[in-house]
Amino acid sequence: MQERRETPVLERPIVRLGIAAVVIAVLAGAVLLVRAQRGDSSASGAPVSVAGAPTSTFAATAEAGLGALDSNAPLIGQTAPDFVLRDASGKLVKLSDLRGKVVWVNFWASWCVPCRKEMPDIQAVYDAKHADGLEVLVVNWKDDLETANGFLQTRSLTLPLLLDRGGSVYDQYHLQGLPDSFFVARDGTIAGFQYGPVTQDKARERLQAAGLP
Repeated sequence: MQERRETPVLERPIVRLGIAAVVIAVLAGAVLLVRAQRGDSSASGAPVSVAGAPTSTFAATAEAGLGALDSNAPLIGQTAPDFVLRDASGKLVKLSDLRGKVVWVNFWASWCVPCRKEMPDIQAVYDAKHADGLEVLVVNWKDDLETANGFLQTRSLTLPLLLDRGGSVYDQYHLQGLPDSFFVARDGTIAGFQYGPVTQDKARERLQAAGLP
């Protein structure tokens, strides 16, 4: 009589099906975990919104062509690193389009105490020198539109606001803190900079070096 051969446990169909189900469940869980860690908006099927509103131009931090436009270093006498960001109305503002004017680029955030303290001084210089060809761009680092614009409005500040939501321009300018300012001459080169808060007197000194009377 021929001896009956037992089928190895791992080769039994029901066991194979069980192993396959476990593998599939593990892989599915890994995908969901990665999505959660990356904040993948496709997991909910809904777009990201700003202040509860539908997705707008302000929310697309990875929008093509938005942010840093080159890898130039911010060096005195060299062309200022170029960038394009949206203002509070959604309009695109490109730094190099302001050639012919002296441009004060200030990096700030609403939670930054020194930034908050220097804003009135920046506004005072802007009001006094705008007619002479001064443009000020207050580049907000990673706040949303409601927070950044609300900060300015509640303090009656009318400075042109740009939103660096992704932080690429902050990185482009090799910054490690806030606030910081760069003063760009009419030919588009950097004439001076100020790391840390700036006073009106110091700002006027930097602007004079940039060619502003």
